[in-house]
Amino acid sequence: MKIKDVRIKDIHHIHRMYDSLSDESKRFFHPGFLGYENISFWWLLSQVALFLSSIKFLRKILLHLLPHAVLLSLIVSDQNNVVGFAFLKIKRRLFNGHFSAELGIVVDEVHRGKGLGCKLMENLLKLARQENVHEIFLTVLSDNVKAIQLYEKHGFKKVGKTIDRWKGRTFQSVIMKRFLL
Repeated sequence: MKIKDVRIKDIHHIHRMYDSLSDESKRFFHPGFLGYENISFWWLLSQVALFLSSIKFLRKILLHLLPHAVLLSLIVSDQNNVVGFAFLKIKRRLFNGHFSAELGIVVDEVHRGKGLGCKLMENLLKLARQENVHEIFLTVLSDNVKAIQLYEKHGFKKVGKTIDRWKGRTFQSVIMKRFLL
């Protein structure tokens, strides 16, 4: 298994991996810009952001001009198959020139329990430091115990609660945050 930055040629494989997830996995992880099932104008704009962010020199330019259009993203692959995906979606520039980002991470059901989520998280935190991301937040469904344990293991703290909506249903979620120094 190899963890690497997302490249343009990986994007289609990320969507295929997401589309192959069970509904239960999608209930836990539904960022809105993955998969071919719910194509919309917002989905298309997200694809442009993912595409441009996968080219390092364009990502650097976007971080200065339009930071909220940047997705810092990694995949874990098994030969030619994407089996995991993690991202930091830049949300805003902080007063000190650093960034705040929202985190998302998913591993294909077949490959869970092998430490891939942990490895993706470690690599994503390293990438965050390199790109001056100093505040990371996420929302996780309250019943996604394994994910909450992963986040707590990597220094995330529960800071609030919210409601998540998916396919017309509502779910209790926890907001978690971590600061990088």
